[in-house]
Amino acid sequence: MSQRSRAIRSSIWGFLVGGATGVTVGLLLAPDEGRQLRRRAAYLLDRWAGDLSAVLDRLDASAVPSDARAQADALVADARQQAESLLSEAEALIDQARLGRRD
Repeated sequence: MSQRSRAIRSSIWGFLVGGATGVTVGLLLAPDEGRQLRRRAAYLLDRWAGDLSAVLDRLDASAVPSDARAQADALVADARQQAESLLSEAEALIDQARLGRRD
């Protein structure tokens, strides 16, 4: 398992444990009762779920390119280099043909 995967897993566990601890302490110390307390807890859980979703989206967006992506990028770079080489050779042949016509 890579360090990045461990860091992500640790972050998620820390977020979940911290969230659960916060909810528990909030419920124990809350001056509200009944329905209002449940609404507040539901609101907080919904907000935390949104925050977690945003964090996961950011982590996914900043993901390190996969091996397949790296190989594809290498192939594209190689193809570009070969195309440039072919264009240089073609230009040299065209220049030689032009010079040959003038002679």
